[in-house]
Amino acid sequence: MLRSLVLGSILGGLVAFVWSSVSWELLGWHEKTLVSFQNDDEVSALIASHAPKDGTYILPGMPPTEGMTAEQQKAAKAALMERMQKGPIMIAAVRRGGFGSFARGLIIQVLSLMVAAFLLTWLLLQTSGLSYRKRVMFIAITGLAASVIVDLPNWNWWGFSGVYTAVNLIDVTITWLLAGLVIAKVAKPRTN
Repeated sequence: MLRSLVLGSILGGLVAFVWSSVSWELLGWHEKTLVSFQNDDEVSALIASHAPKDGTYILPGMPPTEGMTAEQQKAAKAALMERMQKGPIMIAAVRRGGFGSFARGLIIQVLSLMVAAFLLTWLLLQTSGLSYRKRVMFIAITGLAASVIVDLPNWNWWGFSGVYTAVNLIDVTITWLLAGLVIAKVAKPRTN
């Protein structure tokens, strides 16, 4: 089992990384789902002046409720809900210092995909009696399920576009279908 876990993690993670590179760098379908602000420099300056630290920001944000009475907190929440209803709303990850090292990002990405491949390999090893084809589908559908868990709530609550969401769902399914071809080969099923 340990050999299967190691091979599934490394080889599955590498296949997922290669496909992700093709998907983002060669196909370009992710970039086509993104829109830019009208004046990047102006928006960038505004964010830099109003986002004091790295983090995930939300607009509209809830004002601090410390020192407020229960009635004042209730009114603040009602005002927030009204602002959210009216819009605009936004959730954004802000890195004040920029992206940093591209190589570091690639290393973290491949390691993250290896961790995901480890988890999927482990799940697959908990099954028994599945054919190779069904083991591949198990990995692909589990990958799709993970994407549904993340991407559909972002579409629903934060307004991620339908096309952005669809591309992510398709891409993640293809990623784990391809990685599943390798993982299912090296992850030997249990025999009872």
